[in-house]
Amino acid sequence: MPRLLMVGGGLFGSQAAAYARRRGIEALVFDAGLPGAASPAAAGLFKEAWAGKKLRHHFDRALPILDQLYGIRHVDLTHDDGSKETFLFVPPTAILEPTPIRQTVTAVGDGWLEAGGERHEGWVYIAAGIWCETFHAGLGVYGKAGAAYVFAGEREGRLRPISHGRQSIAFVRDAGMTHISDGTAERVYLLEHDQQTLDRAASLGLTQPPIQRLWGQRPYTPGGPVFLKIGQRTWLATGGRKMGTILGASFAQLLVDEELLR
Repeated sequence: MPRLLMVGGGLFGSQAAAYARRRGIEALVFDAGLPGAASPAAAGLFKEAWAGKKLRHHFDRALPILDQLYGIRHVDLTHDDGSKETFLFVPPTAILEPTPIRQTVTAVGDGWLEAGGERHEGWVYIAAGIWCETFHAGLGVYGKAGAAYVFAGEREGRLRPISHGRQSIAFVRDAGMTHISDGTAERVYLLEHDQQTLDRAASLGLTQPPIQRLWGQRPYTPGGPVFLKIGQRTWLATGGRKMGTILGASFAQLLVDEELLR
């Protein structure tokens, strides 16, 4: 059985690798660790309502995969009026490939890739986020940037709406730390956007200096998420926007069960 070769170790590539291994397929993940990758900054929270009608089938397909691979958790966030809202949660730190091959993929063909001066044969899955256009022109991929911040210590989960479909969220994403994000997604990202996020953090009680800034560019594609077969043994997926956890799991099942093992 051929190996599955992943180009990109973000939410899409890491979930595909984990699911392939669960189904008995060897998987290698190539990720050069480029600055601007969106997945390390992701909150990992999701709700059925966020999928809407257009992505509902992906949500339904993703839930059992996420539960099998990582176990879905529940997080309660408190509104300013004291009411609570429950979210589903899988921490990105549980998903992201822990030891990817830190080599730049320099070329991809049908059933092969080159990295570190070596050619590798197998099934190829290009899941390189905003860099997918490098391997398959014409996708129209573009990035919208945002930053999340990490503060020392664990605080009660908080949620404060900013505008329709957008909110500031502070919660314990990883043990011993509080993670805050505010849904910022800008094609032109400025220092003032950082300050706005920090001001929102302070309004939620996070006034001390953060211990980490997580900045990345979410991939967007015209018309929504993309899953394409671009060769006999080569596939590509990108455009996860803010639904990378759900779409990564759904595309993993689609790739492995309906393409590779059919």
